[in-house]
Amino acid sequence: MRFAVGGIFNETNTFAAPVTDISAFTIRRGEACLDLAGANHSLGGAIDACRELGIEAVPTIYADSLATGTTARPIFEALLDELAERIISAGPLDGIALALHGAMVAEGHPDADAAIVQRVREVVGSGVPIAVAVDFHANIGQPMLDAADIVTVYDTYPHCDQAERAREAVALLARTARGEIRPVTALVKPPMMPVPQGQHTEQPPFRDLLARAHEIEARGDALIVSVAGGFAYADVPEAGLSVLATTDGDPALAHAIASDLARQAWNARDRMAVHNVPVADAVAEAIAFPGGPVMLVDVGDNIGGGTPGDGTALLAELLRQGARGAIMVIADREAVALAARAGVGGLLEATVGGKTDRWHGDPVPVRGRVRSIGDGRWVHEGPEWAGVPVEMGTTAVVDVDGVTLVLTERATAPGDQQQLKSLGITPTEQRIIVVKAAVRWRGGYGPIARHAIHVDTPGLGSANLAGFPYHHIRRPIWPLDADAAWPHPA
Repeated sequence: MRFAVGGIFNETNTFAAPVTDISAFTIRRGEACLDLAGANHSLGGAIDACRELGIEAVPTIYADSLATGTTARPIFEALLDELAERIISAGPLDGIALALHGAMVAEGHPDADAAIVQRVREVVGSGVPIAVAVDFHANIGQPMLDAADIVTVYDTYPHCDQAERAREAVALLARTARGEIRPVTALVKPPMMPVPQGQHTEQPPFRDLLARAHEIEARGDALIVSVAGGFAYADVPEAGLSVLATTDGDPALAHAIASDLARQAWNARDRMAVHNVPVADAVAEAIAFPGGPVMLVDVGDNIGGGTPGDGTALLAELLRQGARGAIMVIADREAVALAARAGVGGLLEATVGGKTDRWHGDPVPVRGRVRSIGDGRWVHEGPEWAGVPVEMGTTAVVDVDGVTLVLTERATAPGDQQQLKSLGITPTEQRIIVVKAAVRWRGGYGPIARHAIHVDTPGLGSANLAGFPYHHIRRPIWPLDADAAWPHPA
């Protein structure tokens, strides 16, 4: 058999600016897609599964980016056109395996992932099965399910099973192509939109929900049972938690399973609520804690959720309270250029951060000595994205009054110790580590963290959803509407 593999991958924070252009995407075309084989990555997992099953993986195009604002319509449609054209030119195919995020928004395409699957369905017709692997934060709607035969969702956050879920999708795709199974999927979406910080899958209630899903699969009642926490920062009707159940030709059973698990999620919603520590209190607590590393989690500037990575609230407070042994990464192209101009050993005097938008604090004046300048290239050690390369751009390490400031040209989600190790910095030797994240930091830093404080910082990743100007989500919806009921009263 021959399966085409590819995808367009973006998680979209619709409140973020500016509109995303082509420069945000890393694009692999044709054989370059195969470079991801062996990595803990959804496309890599699909390729690996094809090879193990004796299926020819036909690479098309894979375009991915860090979470950003809404993608410009011409960019999205050009990528979609190229994906469709490459699938058409691939010749006869027995299946399509797509690696998507599930929470992508483009101008004119509020459910961009559904648009991708629908377009692929148009070009291959009804006789070729399609499998899709999506992120745990996917905002899943019925249009995607109507166009796809198989949808698998990461079971972990931090995301440690991207490759595994894609391998599962390809295995089921192969069974579908051979006529061994007739997958049917039911989707149930209770009116709830938990924030990422409340979705850690190693803690209740998501740990319990996923354990129940796995029990159902183990009994053989369903081919796949998935829970997607959703992405609350995409202002689209599909936003929010989703429960999916796929059975072999039994739609009534699929709906019953999904409905039961969705009710369990709804009843546990209050356990998904989060309450973070004010900035000044959090910094004081970190300074007072004996030993380290203490993780100061900058939830408001969660880079993995589409923020710019230049939030300054914690930097300003660390300097104000005279913290020692703290380290923080900030994306600031202008400050990096000034540090490079000063050179190693030179003095940097600049304002840092707070330059992208009004959400993430004001620029902070700093004066410090440049310790090193590097190219910002490293490879994830994992578990999340293990083996996947990263480019932060030119990176400067600057010592500023007890705070080690890492300045990068590009924002990079802080889920891996290699971000610091690649700069010659030993994470375990730091007293305080600021991570601009919600949960992702736990994958790399959880094993070494002595203490963690989730901070109520300002920004587009804030856990306080009442501060966002929603216009398109379903209402009522928890937690914005505390009195939301489900099922809705007639």
